[in-house]
Amino acid sequence: MKLVKEKNMNILIADENKHIRDVNDTYKEKTQDNEGNIIEEHIPYYSTKIYLPLDITEEDISKLYVEEDILNGDGNIE
Repeated sequence: MKLVKEKNMNILIADENKHIRDVNDTYKEKTQDNEGNIIEEHIPYYSTKIYLPLDITEEDISKLYVEEDILNGDGNIE
């Protein structure tokens, strides 16, 4: 991924055949808690571009975002 610095904004752009997600946004299976409540499955949100504040640093980006290969329905890299 690369950081493009514009006059009024920064844009984080994923490399070809990759996408970006928040480091804490991970897949979670559907479960049931101790009180019997159903907790629905969570699928991470991905993007190929993220608009960032002007004061963000490369170090901040590496702590906040991860870049992953885009997988097809079979789990293979597209």
